[in-house]
This record gives sequence, structure tokens and C-alpha cells, in this order.
Amino acid sequence: MATALPSSGDVPSEDAGCDPSDLLYIHDAFRRLYALMPAGVRGTSSDRRRVAQVVQSVRLVNDALHHHHVLEDSLLWDSLEERRPACTVHVELMKQHHAEVAGLLGSSRPLLDAWEQHRDHGSAEAAAMHLEAIGALLEEHLAKEERFILPVIEQTFSEEEWEHVGEEAQKGYARSQIFLFFGLIKDSMTPDQLDDFLTEVPRAIKLLYRLYGKRSYERNLELLSAGTARPGHYSARPSEPSP
Repeated sequence: MATALPSSGDVPSEDAGCDPSDLLYIHDAFRRLYALMPAGVRGTSSDRRRVAQVVQSVRLVNDALHHHHVLEDSLLWDSLEERRPACTVHVELMKQHHAEVAGLLGSSRPLLDAWEQHRDHGSAEAAAMHLEAIGALLEEHLAKEERFILPVIEQTFSEEEWEHVGEEAQKGYARSQIFLFFGLIKDSMTPDQLDDFLTEVPRAIKLLYRLYGKRSYERNLELLSAGTARPGHYSARPSEPSP
């Protein structure tokens, strides 16, 4: 992470300081999804049932991204500006990116509807190109959020406050999406990271994932990628630029 901007004289509370690295795993899951979904749309047959399934799954991913951004809008930006005024310029950039992403997500709906209705090459290509545009903007946004915003969260939010953000985040996902993101997060981790992560996961969630969540994740991944992506370790992190 980059070093946060100076605080302009504000002093964090005594209990400030948290570990927001879990946000990186969510970001990588979205990176992975928006990288593979265009190929999934292009590679899906014109079978009515299959297209309807892919469209529904893409809509749920879009909804999850929208929920993620709405949550940040409501729980992060005002607090960051109040606690670290020098961060305002970066918060404003985040708000601008969120508005642009929201516009693209909204305009994806008629394109997905058209593909579901016509199931031809032209409508599939239009939907796929639009998902690529969302992914490109999202990559720019996530990179800047990780560089400029996460260090400020780390310094100004308490662990209790950050846990509250995480609890609120979980409320916006459909059950199938919870297993999809759980699987993506697990697959993005190193063995050591995974061991630490699983110690924090409730036993009930781990049991449900073993019983049927893992199969749900695998089906969703196959559906969204038209079979071009497989479960297993991946790296969604963009390569560091050469010095």
C-alpha cells in the first residue's frame, strides 16, 4: 500500500487502526469476474435456457458490484473526509468513478435483455463489449482506491468499525453469490493467507460450502466463463510497472 496523505492536523481516535486487506480480496474477485464474463457471453451457445442462466448470473454480479459501491458511498466517504481532510481529493475521485460505473451498470440492462431475447452474435457482442468497458473502468478505479484510500482506512477506522462495514457488505449478496465470492476469494489466496482466512470463517459457512457451496461456485464459474475458467489458484493483481 502507498503512504497516505498527511492528515492536515486531524488526530485519529485512540482505537483507530484496522486491517482492511480483506477489501483487496473482494477487489480481486471483481477483477476476475469482469475479466472472464465477456468471454463467457461470447462463448455461450444460442440455447434459450443457457443464455437466460448466463444473463441472470451476470445481472447478479452487476448487482453485487453496485451494492459494494453503494455501501462504500454510505459508510466510508464522509468519515474519511472528516477524519483525514487531505484525502478529500481522492474521495471525490472515488465518487466520480462510482457514478461512472453506476451509469455503465444501468446501461448494461437493455443490452443483456436484448441478448436474452435475440440470442444472436450482434447482441452477444454488444453485451460483451459493454462488460469489457465496465471492467476497464473498474480496474482504474480499484487501483486508485487501493493506492490512495486503503491506507487512510487503515489509519483512521477502528477494527470494530471495519467489522461493521464487512457485516453490512454481506447483506447485499444472494446466496449463490456468497458462494461465488467465497470460492473466488479462496482461490486468490496463498496457502498461508488461506489458513488465516479460514480461521475467521464461521464453521457453519465452511460446512455449507463443503456440502454444496463449492459445487455452486464451480457451476457459476463455468457458466460465467463459458467453460474457459476453472477453479484453482489465480492472480487477478495487475503486474507492477517496471521501474
